[in-house]
Order: sequence, then C-alpha cells, then structure tokens
Amino acid sequence: MKISTTELELKVLKIISFGDDYDETPAQGFKEIMNYFKGTKSQLKGVLGSLEKKELIYIGEYPNGSSSYHLNN
Repeated sequence: MKISTTELELKVLKIISFGDDYDETPAQGFKEIMNYFKGTKSQLKGVLGSLEKKELIYIGEYPNGSSSYHLNN
C-alpha cells in the first residue's frame, strides 16, 4: 500500500536518512533535524508525529537520554 506523504514529511525523511546509523538504521536527533529543517519547532514536531503515525519513522533514545528519530526500514 502506498502511503501519501507531504513535501515537509519527505524533506524530514531525507534529513534523517543522512544521519549516522544508530541501532543499524539512519537516525538524527531533534536539534540536528532542526539545523536543516526550514520551519518552526512546532512544525517539525507535527511532521515527526505524522511520520511516526504513518510508521515511516520510530523514536528511539540515544545513550545520553535524548530522543533519536530513526527511519523505519
């Protein structure tokens, strides 16, 4: 089944895909995504929430306790 994605969602997926592999999947932290995302924090939070609902990403945790956003392969 094809999942429809918005332009912002595709942009965030691309940003995450450039992240370092963590738990064997590309991952980025919120701050790192914000560095490349040209919107507001609340926009980014909405996009990340939408991507998680569509199961295109999952949220993990780095050893320092901060959230990591992983591509869902």
